[in-house]
Amino acid sequence: MPLYDFECCQCRHGYEGFLKVDEPYDQLECPECGAKNPKKLATAFRTNSWSKFLDTMERKVNPHKFK
Repeated sequence: MPLYDFECCQCRHGYEGFLKVDEPYDQLECPECGAKNPKKLATAFRTNSWSKFLDTMERKVNPHKFK
């Protein structure tokens, strides 16, 4: 389950929510003021899958680099 960043529309407090990908977030309560229906913020995420793939391909194409 991914971790999302939210901002309260009333008090502008920023907080995180741990939700399933398709789970609605309109009922999340702000930990500061208790208001519901926060604004979901765009956040960056990181994965190692692409990095591992590129490393594997590099090892196959240029094995002399990894001796």
